[in-house]
Amino acid sequence: MTYHPLRSSDIRLSNEKLVLNLIFHDKQISQSQVVQRTGLKAPTVFRIFAKLEEAGFIQSCTDGTDGRDSGQRKTERKGRRPNYYCIVPNSGYAVGVDFSSLAAAVIVVDFRNQVIHHDVAEFATHPERDDILSTIDAMIQNALGSASVAPERLIGIGIAAPGVVDTVSGRVVEYARISGLTGFPLKDHFEGRYGVPVEVHNNASVIAAGAYHYGAAREENSLLAVLVRSGVGGALVTNGRVFLNGTRTAIEVGRTAVRAESFEQLVTNGAVLESYVAEQPLLRRVRERYPVESWEEVQERLSRSELSTAVGTELLYFATAVRNLGHIFHPEAVLLISRFEILSEVLGDAVRKALPQRRVIPMVYDPVQACYGATDMVFQQFFRLPGPGE
Repeated sequence: MTYHPLRSSDIRLSNEKLVLNLIFHDKQISQSQVVQRTGLKAPTVFRIFAKLEEAGFIQSCTDGTDGRDSGQRKTERKGRRPNYYCIVPNSGYAVGVDFSSLAAAVIVVDFRNQVIHHDVAEFATHPERDDILSTIDAMIQNALGSASVAPERLIGIGIAAPGVVDTVSGRVVEYARISGLTGFPLKDHFEGRYGVPVEVHNNASVIAAGAYHYGAAREENSLLAVLVRSGVGGALVTNGRVFLNGTRTAIEVGRTAVRAESFEQLVTNGAVLESYVAEQPLLRRVRERYPVESWEEVQERLSRSELSTAVGTELLYFATAVRNLGHIFHPEAVLLISRFEILSEVLGDAVRKALPQRRVIPMVYDPVQACYGATDMVFQQFFRLPGPGE
């Protein structure tokens, strides 16, 4: 069998992409099921399967070699046992990256969308852009080497970046916590480095989309997510799509003014939410009452009630901002994400008081899940059917 490097352009016909996408998401499927679900003629489906198998993208798995029986075999008519096909795991790989001013995480998934490598690295205080990019590059190189991924089998890289992101150009429009990152073209940088398509989105949006499709919010039609880390990010997912302002991520809830005593303070962002409700300002407020040095100590030593009392004013600011967004967008659920369970829970308690009619979901940030959302962007773009004129 001759292996052909896996690129979206290799699957030139929409029908081939359609069929490969079905196999990718169904885990295993027969040709007759593809005929029923797509309306394609049986000879056309047969030729597509033969081409995908010859190219090394799919393989016969009648004996359940993929290890996962989807239960679809019971739907076949009686008669000759159908031949099932599944994805060849090593026919392609995707890399997912999530980073902020605090840390970076990298995963590699195979073409069956299974995580085969993950890594996390924390940054020094006030990191520079070039230092962060060098760290991420080293993590990607290590991940590809550890997972034995040949360069020609890498189909793309998905990046969850902080701040306002232009999702088409892959440029960080605005982010002040990493010197030099504002205006930087992440997409061009990593495409030039690795020679594969790179998708860039805001990290709150990526985490929200992952929770919507695969996690705690998968039963909701609409979801407002708020990520509290070094800053405060937001995202809205409705019917599977992340809300954008044109091509830019839009819900920068951390820049919402919550307390302004003058127009000067308002214009200079001196009274924005993330000045009060982010990891460091909240920790400073807790330390005014309790002798703790880190959020790990807060998690270990304080109760939810003690933490809520210590940061009561800040929780009111936070709940007010989220309540305003709730009345603007009317989501079915609100997802609150932080790196520490106790913080996620007290944020959730505050929002429940402000939005008692909404489902509130506290969630602890998981770097692997965040990166998994980033790799999902790669596969979505790979399987995207071309529009008119493309």
